[in-house]
Amino acid sequence: MKTVFELTRISTNSKTRYPLRKSQINSMGLFSTLVKAEAQMIHDSKGYQESECERLKDIAEKEEYHNDEKRFGHDVVLAYRITEYELDTEVWKCSSTQSVRTYTADGQPNDECLLDAACKRQFKGRTPEQIRFRPGDIVEVIDEWQAELCVVGHAQPTVEYYESCRKHWLENHRKRCLKKNIEYNEEECFHWDYSDDCYLVYSLGEGDTHFHPESPKVFRPTKPVPKALREKLKAKYEEMKS
Repeated sequence: MKTVFELTRISTNSKTRYPLRKSQINSMGLFSTLVKAEAQMIHDSKGYQESECERLKDIAEKEEYHNDEKRFGHDVVLAYRITEYELDTEVWKCSSTQSVRTYTADGQPNDECLLDAACKRQFKGRTPEQIRFRPGDIVEVIDEWQAELCVVGHAQPTVEYYESCRKHWLENHRKRCLKKNIEYNEEECFHWDYSDDCYLVYSLGEGDTHFHPESPKVFRPTKPVPKALREKLKAKYEEMKS
């Protein structure tokens, strides 16, 4: 199977504020290997950091740049994403997705999902070492539309939990098959896919306000979280936990 790797930069404007910031994406190219995509990402990240130093220098030296900054702001890189797609398929960027990897603004690995969207590879839970956040942690969920502060309500399913659910489901399914006198096939009965490799998070707002972002979309906050917002998110977690 031949695949291609698309590198995407996710950014926002510096004038946007927590807890919800609109984001935008820029495709940085298609690459034949993951190594080449990551090399381009590192190059882009270093270039951004260098331009940021120049921008701060200009602001310090020239009043016009200082005024422009206050009026318009500037682009801030939030994250990078490398998505692997299968080539020679009818539907691109949908069922052809083979893996997703995300990185911080300085090019450090954030998280990855190596499960294809067509569900040929199944999700069977994560080990404790693969779970980066715990209930009560404050995180930033970043995708191509927005970056939002949230509090974790539940982490991804563990390997042990997957096995427990699978065992329970198969026992019940076996009983149903015997009762209806139909063939029982264990391999076709139970599976989880990439959409199960996700967190449960709560955002600020009235009511439940929960959603289930896939693991690669969940980051540590990309800038310091004000104390007032941190307290609101902690209160949200306690409210939903009770």
